[in-house]
Amino acid sequence: MDEGAGASGAAGAAGGAGALDWDGEHGAFWVREQEHQDAVLRPFVAPLLDAAGVDAGTAVLDVGCGCGATTRAAAERGAAPVMGLDLSSAMLARARELATAQGAGGVDFVQGDAQTHPFAPATFDAVISRFGVMFFDDPHAAFRGFARALRPGGTLAFVCWQSARRNPHISLPMRAIVAAFPEALPRDTPQPPFSMAEPDDVRELLEGTGFGDVGFEPIEQELRVGDDPDQVLAHYLSGPMARLLLEPQPAAEVEAVAKRIRGQLAEHAGSDGVHLGSAAWLVTARAR
Repeated sequence: MDEGAGASGAAGAAGGAGALDWDGEHGAFWVREQEHQDAVLRPFVAPLLDAAGVDAGTAVLDVGCGCGATTRAAAERGAAPVMGLDLSSAMLARARELATAQGAGGVDFVQGDAQTHPFAPATFDAVISRFGVMFFDDPHAAFRGFARALRPGGTLAFVCWQSARRNPHISLPMRAIVAAFPEALPRDTPQPPFSMAEPDDVRELLEGTGFGDVGFEPIEQELRVGDDPDQVLAHYLSGPMARLLLEPQPAAEVEAVAKRIRGQLAEHAGSDGVHLGSAAWLVTARAR
């Protein structure tokens, strides 16, 4: 699941996430938003591949590959073979289309759930994911599978979001929605885009599923989330998560929320677009 900068915070699916319809409208939305999303998240690609040691001849598994930006980037470095795994058939179709247009060789896109996929043991040198690991219903099963799929000493590298308050590019619209409709989101569990925000919890997860040498590097930067407030607002409000939260609400109140979000976006707009802050963890580990 390539994790995104929209109201849901997701760009592609690795598995889980409860009611999110990754192989339906949710995935189709991210296909429509592919160019926008790849532009927003481009700054994370090179650091991710560098951390994973991806270069010529590296066998790579890209978890939650979405429309394949990181998969193709690995292939550009000469990695081979490269497997991109995702739940969304629509996103994978787009990924194959883009890989063919780019002439990316040695790339295979596979539809499947990372939590249950029967990976061949000791197949990959590196497992990577750009915001694709925060949506698992059973993260222990998923990471045990990644550890088995890696050769001994192989590298796991992924980026995941830090807390919601440190990521206004995702949380700005959600705060406005919840302020207007306090029951819009459950309050007893972390929302999936931020489910791996706490390093201690992630370290415990990884060390309990076959990994060691766990490391965290913060990546904090302003992301260009769109050309102007109207474009960004349209992106937020057309996403499946926003529709899920807003459709039951009275139209006049939804309009007021949209106006409030647009006003907040305008505060972050300049001649070169709208920029909002982000904070991610670049997590690395070694398969035992």
